[in-house]
Amino acid sequence: MSILKKDRMPVLSIDNPAGFKVLVILGMFYMSIMICNAILTNKYIGTNDFFILGGTLTSPFVFILDDIVAEIYGYKITRFMIIAGFVALTLFALICELAVLAPHPAFFKEQHAYAYILGPSLLRIDISGFIAYIIANLINSYILTRWKVLLKGRKFWLRSVGSSAFSEALYSFLAIMLMEVKSLPLHNVLKVILISYLIKLSYSIVFSGPAQLLVMYIKKLTKIDVYDLPKNFTPSSYLENEHEQQV
Repeated sequence: MSILKKDRMPVLSIDNPAGFKVLVILGMFYMSIMICNAILTNKYIGTNDFFILGGTLTSPFVFILDDIVAEIYGYKITRFMIIAGFVALTLFALICELAVLAPHPAFFKEQHAYAYILGPSLLRIDISGFIAYIIANLINSYILTRWKVLLKGRKFWLRSVGSSAFSEALYSFLAIMLMEVKSLPLHNVLKVILISYLIKLSYSIVFSGPAQLLVMYIKKLTKIDVYDLPKNFTPSSYLENEHEQQV
């Protein structure tokens, strides 16, 4: 990973606390949405003929935040955030599982509700989501950052929609198939996958503009704009033009 410099000083350093603060804030939002997504996946929303998993309404924001972090801080930081996020989510699920299994007094009548939401199903959702997210989100970040090099940092909104269109289709299929194939008939699972994907794609399109503005603001605030430049990918002319600005 290479970090652009300004006035020959590293922009991601102790002299640039804004860069760290913004990354922490984005990471906190990312983790919060991941937990919401895991818990809400147990909730079906809709009618008998037309329904989705509750997590469908929150999971698109994970991809949007993933795009924002990848655009500003680069693929390697985003990859680390994704993996660390799932380690934290797994810890959360295990703690909930232990709390559910712990003895409780007879007068506590809500044990079944806690067991349904925070019990084994949460751990199953976490494991299924881990497999799907690791594959889809890492591909999403990789595509976005590679297109950034080819387009020289322009048209983030278009790159975000394009990378998300592919990765969210992959995630929707893998995650919902793993989570629901034993709970619902196959034709219902496929219907849920299609509806969920269309909702996620709509989110990506609607929020691409606001995300573009946020990215521009954060880059201006932090003076951070990472380009991942593998030699076997980047055009030689682009490397020559940017060589003096890279670490």
